[in-house]
Amino acid sequence: MSSPKIIVILGATGNQGGSVANAFLEDASWQVRALSRNISSPKAQALAARGAQVVQADLDKPETFSAAFEGASAIFAVSDFWGIYGNPANADKAKPGQSLNAWAGEYETQQLKAVIDAVAKVPTLERFILSSLTNVTKWSKGKYTRVYHFDSKAKAADYGREKYPDLWKKTSIFQPGMFLSNYVGNPIMKPVKNAEGTVQFLWNVKANVRIPFIAADEDTGPVVRELVVNEPAGKNIIAYREYLTVQELASAFTRATGLKAEPVTLPKGEFPVPLPDELKGELEDNFAAFNEFGYESWDDTDVIHPRDLKSPPSLSTVEDFFRKQDLSTIFGA
Repeated sequence: MSSPKIIVILGATGNQGGSVANAFLEDASWQVRALSRNISSPKAQALAARGAQVVQADLDKPETFSAAFEGASAIFAVSDFWGIYGNPANADKAKPGQSLNAWAGEYETQQLKAVIDAVAKVPTLERFILSSLTNVTKWSKGKYTRVYHFDSKAKAADYGREKYPDLWKKTSIFQPGMFLSNYVGNPIMKPVKNAEGTVQFLWNVKANVRIPFIAADEDTGPVVRELVVNEPAGKNIIAYREYLTVQELASAFTRATGLKAEPVTLPKGEFPVPLPDELKGELEDNFAAFNEFGYESWDDTDVIHPRDLKSPPSLSTVEDFFRKQDLSTIFGA
């Protein structure tokens, strides 16, 4: 019997990476090598207990990549703009005249470039999957330039495509849709109840605009597994469980909970909670681009959908996601 192939998973204790680890831990033909900054964390130890090799690696320390990637047949890479932006240790790192989120975008791009540099040196590699997002500046033709958490990842993908054409022949791009977890834990996105008890989804995205919604901790793994195991390289997939309008999102919430729900379109630049000016600007551009150009940039003809895969994975629904949630987490006790 041949030895299992190795898949190396960056961010294996996070939402996307954890889902990829789950998908491959169920396949005896693969050995999961789970990378984590903290290999003694409960999540890392839980992966080890299930048979994963848990290895210390850090996006801030590219020198850790070489050993971590050794012998890999497949590598899944993911980064965390919001972790960089929200880290108090980074609060003063922006250059004079530069916003913190612009700096965070540059830093994320550099992190991913270092990953790509290391991946390109792995002789055993058969497939590289990069978690990325669309280049909003490019596809809006320069109209929306402040969506740093999208553009930062896209710039890294452009770097890899241009610098390492041989690696890119083995590469596919995984674009996660809008995280449904935002509606549970993100104050900017969580629905609220009005005085009459109606649940309101307050967003700057118009009620009739379609958005790809993903439960990243459940759905990433099945899609990535298809990209690694069953698909040729060169795919650029927008990953989601359902592609819904905001009105349909509210209707799914009603079916799941029995609570009346409705979308409320906020004026451009208005948000449900106070935000720093630079974050207001980023989200203003972000949501305006959704309205005008689409989450994944509708004009990008390279983008495929889960239904386009040879064996589309069976994913759950948005309604099922909401049905599983503790409503007190969303609305308070």
